[in-house]
Amino acid sequence: MKPAARTTYRREHIGFVFQSGNLLPALTAIDQLRLMNHLNRRKTGGRDAEQLLAEVGMAGKARRRPHQLSGGERQRVGIARALIGNPSLLLVDEPTAALDRARSHEVVELLARETEHAGVATVMVTHDTDVLQHCGRVVEMIDGKLSG
Repeated sequence: MKPAARTTYRREHIGFVFQSGNLLPALTAIDQLRLMNHLNRRKTGGRDAEQLLAEVGMAGKARRRPHQLSGGERQRVGIARALIGNPSLLLVDEPTAALDRARSHEVVELLARETEHAGVATVMVTHDTDVLQHCGRVVEMIDGKLSG
């Protein structure tokens, strides 16, 4: 694929959940999702931003900006943002790195539930073995080799 085609493919088919959230500081939680729908040029077919925020437990904080949210809340918005365009693949990088144990389990349970509900294949990279019980399949990388 040419670079422009790769970019379009990623935008339309792959959702990303980043370790640090990577939310835009000037945008509210709801606007983070609306921006993704706008970038995807979706008038219809994308998920409803308000409904999706409610599904991840953030309906009451839709008008807050990232600095007004806890780490777990930012991750929930990041998950919703990744799912808004109905991706077929979700790539998740260390979603629990900055969270306490209870919030880590909540976030990974949410990921498992939402991706199953949406029918999204999800690949999560984590060092947090506590949350592996929420995963359908676990593959370890040891010395550069996959096992499991």
